[in-house]
Amino acid sequence: MNRYLKAALTATITTLAFAGCNDFLKCDDCINDPNSATSATANQRFVAIQANLWQFMNGQPARVVAMWMQQLAGTSVQFQVWDQYLLDAGMADGESQAVYTGGGLVDLHAIEDDARARGDRVYLGIAEVVEAWMMGTEADIWGDVPYRQAAKPDSFPTPEYDAQQQVYSDVLALFDDAMSNLESGEGAGPGAADLAYRGDPAKWLELAHTLKARIHLHLAERDPANYALALQEANAGISSPNADYLTLQADISGQQNDWYQFMVVGLRTGLMRAGKFSVDLLTNSGDPRLTEYYQEGTTASEIIGAKPGQALESWMGNVSDLRLAPDYPQPLVTYNENLLIKAEALFHAGNTGAALDTLNAERAAWGEATNWHTALSLPAVTGPVTLDDIMTEKYITLFQNIESWNDYKRTCLPAITPAAGKANVPGRLLYGTTERQTNPNVPDDPARNWNDPQSCSGS
Repeated sequence: MNRYLKAALTATITTLAFAGCNDFLKCDDCINDPNSATSATANQRFVAIQANLWQFMNGQPARVVAMWMQQLAGTSVQFQVWDQYLLDAGMADGESQAVYTGGGLVDLHAIEDDARARGDRVYLGIAEVVEAWMMGTEADIWGDVPYRQAAKPDSFPTPEYDAQQQVYSDVLALFDDAMSNLESGEGAGPGAADLAYRGDPAKWLELAHTLKARIHLHLAERDPANYALALQEANAGISSPNADYLTLQADISGQQNDWYQFMVVGLRTGLMRAGKFSVDLLTNSGDPRLTEYYQEGTTASEIIGAKPGQALESWMGNVSDLRLAPDYPQPLVTYNENLLIKAEALFHAGNTGAALDTLNAERAAWGEATNWHTALSLPAVTGPVTLDDIMTEKYITLFQNIESWNDYKRTCLPAITPAAGKANVPGRLLYGTTERQTNPNVPDDPARNWNDPQSCSGS
């Protein structure tokens, strides 16, 4: 695969903006081209990795998922087509590649090698958490993906594809190793180069447990025993809003929220508007998160959502100014999500009382403002609790988050009606064009991934 052959040469390109070049004509530097990056520090690499991680989680896959989950609607050009499930191999080609090259596995492996050599187990553990997160998400979206042979261009220029279940197994083991390293307390870690947690190993440890709980949920459709394992991990997961994993954004060119850059800077607000299912769900229940997520269209006095693939009209609601603010810190993994993982797992264990209490604890958490949401008063859910109660709350909480799609594929909740004339919401994205052109090992695209054997027909 050509992208792997290029990876070793391009691994540091994205870090150039963070690296200065002073007195480059000193004798030791005279033979070097100061404009050609050949190496980078671990911290420079880690800054680039975070930028890549955030773009991956908020890029094209997230936009497509927001449409398929009918949180948003595609209303123009290719987005209107994708919203009606007419997939193409180029729709997320860049994101599928970005996990492997500079800012992805190439730089992560370099950091891990450096951390091992220096005995910095904290830094090693943090890098391993990010690697497991990235590769787990890659497997969530595409199923079978290169991993064991990936980012090793000298040995495997065209890497084999590992089965999704193998990738999940490797990722779970990597989380375990990361936790051991983080718990050791050995090493300084990335410090301020860690833009989310400032190198705090305790927060990274909690994040690792929540992310590991996610993977167990993704396996539960195949083996329900994973619900108990998810609960075990979530019990050690993100324990307060102070440990939420949020992107760090600023109203500075190149540092703005990815959704803002795409929709506002890119003048693409006409491509996607508020989704009817989500808007109606919030409106009919009087949920105050309606205005947290959406705002009125230009010719409407109320928020109205569009159906999948409906052509752009001026009355269609839009994403709220809050969520499209240039400095909005996008929530990627949160205390709220961790509580809802626990609630689902408790429900499947038959402990419906504890599931209800946990669900209501999550709803109560909205009452305290955080960096990513205002203070909102949500009434408690009265029992008996249902799985629909839990998954609908999680669907609302995970607005713009890829994980809402993974939840839906597992539970078929909430009961979304697929786009007109379609039987099911798509279960995966297609392998990218670049993959097809450069790696003969790319398998045929299945209808669904291994971990999602059932389809959801909706209501």
